[in-house]
Amino acid sequence: MKSKKFFLLNAIFAILVASAIFFVSQKGFFNRLELASLDLFFNLKKTSHANQKIIIVEITDADVASIGNWPWQRSWHGAMARALTSFGAKFIYFDFILAEPASEEADALFERELEANKNIYLPFAFTTIPYDYQKAILPYKKFLDNAGGIGVINIMPDADGAIRRIPLIFNANGKTYPHIALKLAADYLGMQIKTVKPDCLVLSNGIQNLSIPLLPKETMLLNWLGKWGTTFKHYSFLDVLAAYKDVQDKITPKININDFKNSLCIVAVGAVGLVDIKAMPLEPVYPGVGVLATAISNIIDKNFFYYPPLWVNIFILYILSLTPLFIVRGERPLRETIQLFSIMGIYFAINFILFQNRIVINFSYPLVGLITNYLFFGTYNFLRVAMEKQTFFKMSVTDGLTGLYNISYFKILVETEIILSKSNPDTTFCILMADVDHFKNFNDTYGHQTGDMVLKETANVIKNSVRSTDVVARYGGEEMIVLLRGASLRFGLSIAEKIRRAVENNPVRSRENIHHVEMSLGVAMFKPSDDIDSIIKRADEGLYMAKKTGRNRVCTLEDAS
Repeated sequence: MKSKKFFLLNAIFAILVASAIFFVSQKGFFNRLELASLDLFFNLKKTSHANQKIIIVEITDADVASIGNWPWQRSWHGAMARALTSFGAKFIYFDFILAEPASEEADALFERELEANKNIYLPFAFTTIPYDYQKAILPYKKFLDNAGGIGVINIMPDADGAIRRIPLIFNANGKTYPHIALKLAADYLGMQIKTVKPDCLVLSNGIQNLSIPLLPKETMLLNWLGKWGTTFKHYSFLDVLAAYKDVQDKITPKININDFKNSLCIVAVGAVGLVDIKAMPLEPVYPGVGVLATAISNIIDKNFFYYPPLWVNIFILYILSLTPLFIVRGERPLRETIQLFSIMGIYFAINFILFQNRIVINFSYPLVGLITNYLFFGTYNFLRVAMEKQTFFKMSVTDGLTGLYNISYFKILVETEIILSKSNPDTTFCILMADVDHFKNFNDTYGHQTGDMVLKETANVIKNSVRSTDVVARYGGEEMIVLLRGASLRFGLSIAEKIRRAVENNPVRSRENIHHVEMSLGVAMFKPSDDIDSIIKRADEGLYMAKKTGRNRVCTLEDAS
């Protein structure tokens, strides 16, 4: 019954721990822990291939050095749009906001390209929360009116400053605005937003649907494809323009312009000091355009992470939190620790395999529940077992009635004292043998309960009369024995007399009577020739002498002068 009660209490504690973890899982330390576990899996997993139709046209340091300081005249952007269109690019996106008019002539050149080709996309940015389109940073109106499409460029990092997800939908002024990554990917696939649900966003072309899994706040967890330099196809701005000129001049271009056919080209600034830097799980320094390109690639290739229903994560959290209840007993800590790490290893392997297959379940929260409860149950059971062992040890070395040491354990202590005294001649000790006078009368006259009371009270008097370093034991019946460490015979006799007087002056009180108790004692001091039997025998003979000469006195066979 007691073990069932403890099991139930421990189970309740484990459930409370799991519940607490669940309710704070999206806050502070726990949220950062889960983000760190995501980063670990991203770094361990095999990277996927980026969509080869996504091309980054990068404005490099060399381009800025050749053309001049940024920002450039819009005629350069017009030339790039014309070149990419001639190469067969399906969509062109300029990853910077052209918010103000510049040179009228240069702006007109870019505007003509926008009018002629409805495949050029531009971004805009919200500047306030809640989002307000009226306060957003928009492209210059002539560019905005002629762009093939626009989308929001905002990206919000997680609590630790790293980018792991991207918002796909923004609600402002009663309207829904797509992120530019979603807009480009949907248009590339020939699809439109059909519905937005709490757990998914559905794109459709009227025949087929594409469901994109969503996290809270309409965000999509990015499936990172690798490091910036090796993931996407990169071409420098001037290399593309040079290839266009070569084609016009009937010269074989230095770059493979076939890469651009049906491509989605992203024109972005990559020069030092101009590039928009983000942190992501695989690299601490990663261009913002890479986040955009990764999101587009994920959507086009349907390379999403999927999430099980909430109840699955809750179920796993509670199961792992309750696991220590069944493996921790406190009796074999090493084996239990090995079992714990085995469970953690298996859980890690299952998580990683699922992650590799684009299924994300909570990793850190169940582990926190497992480890917390393991430490609690381990500590609790360790202390419980230690206390039980201490109790059993105490039971094995003490007398149940008086609480004194039993004679077996007493003899072990005396044997140790003999060894110490023989190794050091200056060390000695005394043995006192004590016996309650006329004890049989207590049992015969007042009953055995009174006799037991006399023994217990007498034992307490003796313990209180000696030093904390001395040892008091029950020899048997009404006889008790004392080890006085480091005591001379004279000191032993004085302590024996102190005990005798204390017993005499402390009557035992029962409900009906006051019982006066007297005690006889014999004293013996250790001699180099002694063994345990001989010194106890001399003390017993001293006790016999005290009994024989009138009781209630202290005697010794040795010379105390």
